[in-house]
Formats: sequence, C-alpha cells, structure tokens
Amino acid sequence: MWRTPVHRYPGVFMNLIGNTDEKLRLKSLSECHILDTEPESRFDEITRFAASICDTPMALMTLIDDKRQWFKSRFGIEMRETPKEIAFCNVAVVERRMLIVPDACADPRFMNNPLVTGEPHIRFYAGTPLTMRDGQIVGTFAVLDHRERKLTSVQYAALGILGRQVVAQLELRKNMKAVEQALAHLGRSEEHLRRLNTELEERVAERTAALHRTNLSLQAQIESRTAEARDLQSVIDSLPGVFYVFDQAGRYLRWNRNLETVSGYSEEEIRNINPSDFFGAEAEKAAVAARIHDVFEDGWATIEAELTTKSGKRIPYLFSGVRIDLEGKICVSGLGVDITERRHAEETLRLRDRAIQASVNAIVITGLDGQVEFANPAFERITGYAVAELIGRNCRFLQAGDTEQAGIAVLRNAIAQRQEVSALLRNYRKDGTLFWNEMHIAPVRDPYGVVTHFVGVLNDISAIKHYEHELERQASFDPLTELVNRNVLMDRIRHGIATAERNADCMTIGFLDLDNFKFINDSLGHTIGDELLKSVAHRLVDCLRETDTIARYGGDEFAFVLFGRKDESAINVLMNRILKSIDKPFEIQGHKFFVSCSIGLSFYPKDGTDVDTLLKNADAAMYRAKEQGKNNFQMYKPSMNVRVKQRLSLESKLRQALSADQFILHYQPKVSLKSGQVVGVEALLRWKSEQGKLVEPSTFIPLAEETGLIVPIGEWVLHTACVHSRELLLAGLPSLRVAVNISARQFRPKTLMHLIGKALSASGLDPGSLELELTESLVMQNPEDAIRVLRELKAMGLRLAIDDFGTGYSSLSYLQRFPVDHLKIDQSFVRDIGADPNDAIIARAVISLGHSLGMSVIAEGVSNSQQLSFLRENGCDEMQGYLFSHPVPIEELRTLLADRRSLALH
Repeated sequence: MWRTPVHRYPGVFMNLIGNTDEKLRLKSLSECHILDTEPESRFDEITRFAASICDTPMALMTLIDDKRQWFKSRFGIEMRETPKEIAFCNVAVVERRMLIVPDACADPRFMNNPLVTGEPHIRFYAGTPLTMRDGQIVGTFAVLDHRERKLTSVQYAALGILGRQVVAQLELRKNMKAVEQALAHLGRSEEHLRRLNTELEERVAERTAALHRTNLSLQAQIESRTAEARDLQSVIDSLPGVFYVFDQAGRYLRWNRNLETVSGYSEEEIRNINPSDFFGAEAEKAAVAARIHDVFEDGWATIEAELTTKSGKRIPYLFSGVRIDLEGKICVSGLGVDITERRHAEETLRLRDRAIQASVNAIVITGLDGQVEFANPAFERITGYAVAELIGRNCRFLQAGDTEQAGIAVLRNAIAQRQEVSALLRNYRKDGTLFWNEMHIAPVRDPYGVVTHFVGVLNDISAIKHYEHELERQASFDPLTELVNRNVLMDRIRHGIATAERNADCMTIGFLDLDNFKFINDSLGHTIGDELLKSVAHRLVDCLRETDTIARYGGDEFAFVLFGRKDESAINVLMNRILKSIDKPFEIQGHKFFVSCSIGLSFYPKDGTDVDTLLKNADAAMYRAKEQGKNNFQMYKPSMNVRVKQRLSLESKLRQALSADQFILHYQPKVSLKSGQVVGVEALLRWKSEQGKLVEPSTFIPLAEETGLIVPIGEWVLHTACVHSRELLLAGLPSLRVAVNISARQFRPKTLMHLIGKALSASGLDPGSLELELTESLVMQNPEDAIRVLRELKAMGLRLAIDDFGTGYSSLSYLQRFPVDHLKIDQSFVRDIGADPNDAIIARAVISLGHSLGMSVIAEGVSNSQQLSFLRENGCDEMQGYLFSHPVPIEELRTLLADRRSLALH
C-alpha cells in the first residue's frame, strides 16, 4: 500500500467539497457496504473490459472515503489506495462530469502530483463519476496511461456506459443489502407481533377473569361496599390500558386512573361524557355504538378504534367489553389496550412489502428445497410467467435445458454452503426468447442465525449485453456507412504487409476525399450530408472486389486497400471507374447533387514498408490531386511531401494571422456610369504576413474556406468594413454603400443574422449602407432556402448583390424571385469584350436581363476605355476596376473621397 503524508502536498485538491455535501456523500458510500471488501469478478471484468476498449494499460474503480481513495477494482496497477488529497478523481467528483486529462505533465493541476512524478507515472487520465441514484458521487471509474493521449468518441461513450454499469452494480449491491435487512427485520417484526397478540389475549383473558371475580366479590359483600369499592378501585387502577364500566344510558360508573391520564379528561368531565364522545369521526362513532349494542345483546364484543383525547390526539386502541350486572344494573365492563406499536409494525411490514412489489428487479423467496414461495410483479414482467405458475416450482425451469452454464455451478455451490452469491445466467421467457439475467441470491436467517429461506434478485441485463455487443461492433465498424473503421483498416494493412512480404507480393493503399463536401454539409445540413456519405460508400463497395478493403477514415475521407494488384494499368482503370461512379448525380431528399472526389495512391513496398508511411504518402498524393483541379487521382511521388508540409505550414500561419492582427481591408470603388461619381466600395481581404509581404488571396482564401477559418475571418471583415464605413460618414465624406462578400460557410440564417446585427449595432452603421455579395453558385445550391434567407436579409434593410453572375447555372424562374438589388457581371466576360464577340454577347445579355428584372448591373474588372465605352453604350449602371482604381487601404480611400475624384466619361 502506498501513502504520501498530507503535509507535503498542502495545495493538492483539498477542501473541494463542502462539509454538508461530503457527509451526504460518505453516507451514500457507506450504504453500499463495499469499502475494504474482497475483489469481485463483476467489477474486475468491467475494469478489464474498459482497459481493452480504451486501449490503456491501467483501469481503476475508485471509491473515496473521508481520508483516501480506495481501489475496489484495479487493472495494471499494484497499489490498493492513495491519500484522498492527491486523487485525480476529486476533480471529477467536484465538477460532476467526466474528467479528461490528456497530459498530466502539462496540466498545472497535476504536474506536481506524486502519482505523476512517481509511481505509477500517470500521464493520461479519463474518469467518469460514479453517481448513485440519490445524486451522490461515491467515486470514479477511470482509465489511465503512462503516455499522453486522447480518447476516441467511441471510447469516450464506452467509458460512460461502463461507468453507469458500475453504478448499476453498486445500486444492486445496495438494494440487496436493504432487502436482506428488510427480510430479517420482517421476521423479527412478525415474531414480535405474534408475542404482542398472545400477551394481549392473555392480558384480556386475565383481566376479564379478574373483572368477573371482582364483580362476584362485590355482589357477595354488599354490606362492606365502601371498603370493597376502595379495594376495587385499587385493582382497577392497576389494570394495564384503560378500564371502564358504563350503564345502558352511557353513564360511566367506574374507570381507572389511566383513562383520565390518557384522555386528558378530569373525573368530573368523565362523569358527564358519553362513550361515543371519546371518538372523533362519525363513522367511528357509529361503529363503536354498534359494538356496544352487541355487548348488551350477545354478552361481549371487541373493536379497534382511535381514542380521541381532549387535546385532539388520536391513539389506536383495541377495546373489549363484556356484559355484567352491577348493583342490579346491566352494564358494560371493558378494557382498552394501546395498539400503537402493533399498528407501526403492521405499517412497516406494509411499506416493505410495497417496496418489494414495486421493485424493477424480479424478487423471489424460496424455501430450503428451492421451491418458490413468493415472487413480485417484476418477475411476471421480465419472464412472462404469472406468479401462480411459479409458486411451488424451482427456478431451474427458466433455463429451458440450457444447463451448461458456469454460473449454475457457482449458484449451487453457494446455496449448499448457505452463502451469498451472484452469477450471470442465460434464462428464457415464457415465449422462448432469451434474456441475460444477473442472479443474486442471499440466505435469510432467523433470530438464531439458522437459514430458513433464500431470497433471489433477478436483474435483466439484456440491454447491457446489447450495448456491449454494440460497443464491440462500433470498435470495428463505422456506424454511419457500415464500412470498417480506421482501426480495422490499419490492421488489414499490417496483415497485408506481412502477407506481401512472405509472398513477395505488392499492395496498393488509397486515400479518397470528396470534393466540396463541406459546402453541401454546411449549406444543407448534416442529415443530407450523412445520406450522401452512405451513398458514396455503396458506390465504392460496388467498384471494389470482396477481397479488397474499403473503410471510412473520417469525415468525408475514405481509404482502401487493394491486395495483389501488380498491373498499374489495371489500377488506372479501377481509379477511373471510381471517379466516374462518384461523378454520377446523387438524388437525396428531392435534391440532385454532383460531387467529385480526389484520390491519392501509395504502393507497398515502393512507397513504404509500414502502415503510417503508406497512409501518409497516400494522403500526400490525395492533396496533390486536389491541387491539380480535383476529380482525378495521383500516385505518390517523394516531392509531394514537401507540398504537404508547405500547405500545413500555411494553414498554421493562417490560424495565427487573425489573433496576430495580420489581416487588413482594401477597398475598390464602384463608379456610376451615368455621373462618374463613386457610389460604393467593395471590401477586399488582404493578409500582410509577419515579413510585411502581402499574401495572394488566391493562396489563402481557398484554404480558409476548406478549414472553416473563413467563418471567424468573415466576421472580422464584416465588423471592420462597417466600422470603416461609419468613420467615413462621421468624417463628413459622401454616403457610400460598402459591399462585403459572404462565403457559403457563413450562409446560415441564424448565425448570419446575428453577426450582421452585431456588426451594425457595434458600428452604428445604417443597414441601408451595407451590401452583401453572394456568388451565383451559392444561392443556386439550394434556391428555396436561399430565397427565404435573402428575404430575411432584405427585411433588415440590407442591399443584396449576386456576384460572378454568368459563371454558374442560374434558373430564370428562381432569379426573378430573388430579392436582389444588383447583378455583377463576372470579370471573365468583361476582360475580352473587345476581342471575343461571345463575351460581348454575354455581357449585353446580362445587362438586359438585370434591367428586365428590376436590378442594376455592375461590371467587374474594367481596365480600359474600350470596355468602358461598350458598357456605357449597353446601359450598364456601374463599374469597378483598375481603369478607375486598384483596391486601396482605408487611408487612401479617405483621400480619394475627400478629393471628390470621379471617372472621366468623355
């Protein structure tokens, strides 16, 4: 056992839990009756299973008392306990959630912990709290490692499920102890109740006989009535309970002091009280009156009723009365005995019986011969057998001939030894269906310690078994596509390398990534994205042989292994078949999609002799395919790794650029072709690197789109453009509309509305001064949704423009429904207006179309006077391009506007 003095680590996890909460938690732990008990296979099996699922060398089930954390079950670790103040699980207990520590050596909370700096050298910790049904956390269930690492989502879910299974075992143990104690107390209560009834009968018989003797004595000695009356009163006062004599008119003639003491009435008050006045409820008064009538008619009667005292207190009593002749009067002589204790015992038995009846687990009680004497309703629900079908039978019939089970021998041996035991059994319901049952049997002993019965608790754990099976399946298969997962893929590659090495054979590794999948996923939602991935998986399976392996590697990435294919031309044919298969349209939920894929290939042994190298090189080839325009495949070449490293470096720098304030905005003026005046500007993003050089937008914008960084960058652009525009107005410069480009990843209604509202509010800019530019391909990806979003944007008072018009595939029926203010002719059509008649025709058509739909038309990329003349002759409304101004920083824009610079139109 390993301990560390508390004073050496005064700052480690101390005073995390309040005194009151800690008392409740320790009480809940104590009720489990588990501290310092021997190892139990049910917990050890779960612990080993957790280590196996999470692929860790250590796993623990820890329980925390007031001074230590004690390991009920441990795997891969020698110590049995540690001081409480250095326990990792204290943090999980306080935060009441799973604690993940990827690297304890880098975590200030744990880096100096002796469990990290010394044995067992914990580097990684993942622990889920063991939260009991009463809400108290008694410990944690955790996996540990000597190295830095993370859990996969499957391992994370598995650890939570296994933690809940441990809690279920603790609750089961706790309930069994309660049932055992209840049954033991039930036996004692029944024995005590029988003794009380016997004593009561004996007392009633004894006091009734004494009463008769007293009455006979009174009749025989009438001449000494005064002395005898005094003696009689002494006898009456000595009687237990309340004694009384009343006549047919209901007048009390005799009573003992106990009646006055219990009722609270004085002697004078009792003389003037009727027997019914001692009872409160009308129904009870009527019942007592009926029993008094029975005494006068039949000579005796008994009744249980609640005596109501003068203060209103109600006390349950057993009243008995006999008819007597007192001084020539027919009277009732009676005795009342307080039965509060008996009623309490009966209520306790009733509540315990109700608890057993309401239990979700089946509970049976058998004699020593194994025949069932009692079963609760849960038995019927779980097994399908009525209780009447079970009584008198041995529970062995539930095994239905499936007797070759290890748990059966364990049960028989424990029963023979009169010991408590738990075992896992396969049982069968009345309809023949199998259910897994965790059977717990405990002996019931009488007050002398002799076993008289056995109580059994049947816990249906079929759902847990199903979860275990599902976990094992998820450890090997992707739940969405039903393809094998990354773990199986890597195992197949290892096996393939070994086989190829023995047989001097070859093997092909492929990486496949869907092109522009993120755009579909972000714009149409994950549901459609998931369906698309499943459809892609089906097509890939159809393209490959059964002997090959296709796996979902993660996200929209797939990987495959081709065994024994040596002919490079045959591999080329296969890759082209895959490309053509994916290139065919997908129809999902009324949407038709055209997607493509990029494939990278590496070959064993030419491109690597281990799993990681082959996968890394196939991945590099796949990224080269994307750089080559996508929708193609590339075979690995050593030079590709250089490009991958360059791309990763650029991505890293791009992530740092936003926080390092390396982005700036340039503005390109938009000029009216009627007045020559500047009427608006377009905000264009620029990246100024640490070296002070501008990075080309064509270099980093696509990467930002692919990685999702375009979202925070786009938010910065929107905010900054609004602030700059507002500053120009406050400086007294002409009012302009500022245009901001919106990417597909930003085109989410709730998020976009919030960002725009936030930018306008923070800057104070009027909504009418802000224009959003959306590409034609973006709005046509899902036109109905786009129409709804555009209308909401217009309702905010914004201006809208469709950018790059003519490069996509717009439907005129949708275009006329878009609430758009401007169409922008793509610069590819403006550039060759003088040289290519087709471009001139397209530009003229766009201008005419825009005007017919009530939109103004803006031409991009105007760089010479010939283009300008053409646009003016054909009625184009605005232009932007180098002919008037390059994109300029905000300071130069301020000077340009202050100088009232305009475009010479003649």
